Amino acid sequence: MLENYNNILLDIYIIIPFIFAFLFGIFSFIKNPIYIRRITKTIFSILFVFAFIILTGLEYTNFNIFKINVILNKFSSIFIFINAFIFLIFSIISKTFIQKSQKLFSCVLFLLFGLLNSIILFDNITIIFGSIFWIFLICFLLNSNYDKKNKNKLLYKLSKNITLLAFCSILIFYDFARLFILNQTPFNYSNIQENLYHINNTSALIGFLGFLLLIFKFFNFIPFDKNIISSNPLISNINIITNFTIGNILLYKTFIAFDYLFYNLEQYIIIFLLINFIWFIILSFRQDSLIKIFNSTLPVFIIINIFALFSFEEKGIQAYLYSTITTLISYLFLLTIFAILINKFKSDKIEDIYKIPSKSKILKLFIILTLLNLIKIPPLALFTSNLFNFIMIFSVDYDEIIMQIIPYILVFGSFAISVCALNIFNKVLIEPQNTLKNEIKLANHQTITALILTIAIIILGIYPQYFFNGSF
Repeated sequence: MLENYNNILLDIYIIIPFIFAFLFGIFSFIKNPIYIRRITKTIFSILFVFAFIILTGLEYTNFNIFKINVILNKFSSIFIFINAFIFLIFSIISKTFIQKSQKLFSCVLFLLFGLLNSIILFDNITIIFGSIFWIFLICFLLNSNYDKKNKNKLLYKLSKNITLLAFCSILIFYDFARLFILNQTPFNYSNIQENLYHINNTSALIGFLGFLLLIFKFFNFIPFDKNIISSNPLISNINIITNFTIGNILLYKTFIAFDYLFYNLEQYIIIFLLINFIWFIILSFRQDSLIKIFNSTLPVFIIINIFALFSFEEKGIQAYLYSTITTLISYLFLLTIFAILINKFKSDKIEDIYKIPSKSKILKLFIILTLLNLIKIPPLALFTSNLFNFIMIFSVDYDEIIMQIIPYILVFGSFAISVCALNIFNKVLIEPQNTLKNEIKLANHQTITALILTIAIIILGIYPQYFFNGSF
């Protein structure tokens, strides 16, 4: 009886966002943007409560919905809760940034939320790749609607994304998935590890590279590091957070399924990560745009998080999950606060940002907090997650001397990002010569959003224990 209740609750949670996206799309009488915004916030608030119940009250389970395997474990329950939290924040803060096409924005938000939940909960690789395909299309629709000047560039980017997805699918499905198809076995992540010994090593390696390429694309690693920045800062934030979330979900599932290949190819993967690590540190000091700076610093944190996995221990996976969540919430906070600034100054160029008046104490406080978190000041979230990551990284016993200096390179890179954050602090709060005449007053919904995110990074920094109890 209890298991049926769990399954029904999960079924409802998975289906609700698609139902509301459909209803918003077909009912033309809902036109008032205020009502649309209120309905959207209400639904995401309900979904957040659902996600909290799933996180705290549901037992871990495997079941089928529409003959598709759904897995609820510690990893998926945490991620669907964080996903619900993030999209609730997007629905609240959208009042500042979405002045037109509110219905389209709400539809897209529900669809993105539902598709991300599908990637988190569904085990079937075909369904996950189909969800990614639709996310590419929906993100193109969202970006092109709010950034018509870059429509041709966005269309070109969409074609590249679909081509890459098709190429990765060929690598995975051409020979690697053939065994599953011939034996009428569902092509699920959980089935890969059980059937790897039946599969030719070359086919397994090619399939693994297909997964890895797609992960690197979502992390914007070289050569996928060419981003089109939307003129709407909230849309840019949604793009960044969506890519980050998908990349980490795929990485976790791929690592669990192919842990032995990660171990065998450890040196090659590490060299590739180090090249990206150094590249993005250099890039973060050369950017003149706030969004570009944050786009350059995020991969540095991603790479440090990934290195925790190379301990190949349960604690390493726990450290990786914890640091992924803290990085996600920290950048959501960072991007939200600076999106408000960018919206105010109508530019994301650092040189266009005036000194904030001394009367704007609340805004200054939130800017200082988010930058202190990026600097990694205790007890904020990024400090604690970096601490756990480096504990795991320094516990790895590398064989080659050149590999033994890796932890020190990562520490140096982490310090460099702190210096970069101090530089932003100086250029935004201290250096500008011109001061705004009027006080920048935060609207109630902006203050509430920033306050919720502040509490989140403090709680994550002080109480990491939940992530280090139990297994995944």
